[in-house]
Amino acid sequence: MAYQATLQGHDVRYVEADTEFARYGLSSQAEQAQMLRAYIEPALLVLDDLFLARRISEAGAELLQTIVHQRYKRRRSLVVTSNRVVQDWGKYHGDATMGTTILDRLMHRAAMLEFEGKSYRLKEAVARIAQTPVTA
Repeated sequence: MAYQATLQGHDVRYVEADTEFARYGLSSQAEQAQMLRAYIEPALLVLDDLFLARRISEAGAELLQTIVHQRYKRRRSLVVTSNRVVQDWGKYHGDATMGTTILDRLMHRAAMLEFEGKSYRLKEAVARIAQTPVTA
């Protein structure tokens, strides 16, 4: 999706969510303001692997809420990927009410895609192992 958006001339930003949220929490106020603008302004923002580490910091949680709220108000596209079920996001977020607020805005004008099955990475690893000759 992001690749196609860039081909069509849209401004796209891709971030690994947990890594960026941790970096945000360690940044100065001036750096945080600059980072926030970079998350809000693009036509499309991709937050990849949200809640990969299960919990995000308080600063990361507040950042997530701000990003979702500001992008919702501006009607800017947001793609969120996560291996965590949506019902548990409040727990990973650390604040069930804030988690519900975020989901409310995300789901209001959203298309949700849910994938089941084995990881393509595991499938590729199994295929490579099967092709590797065993030496004694």
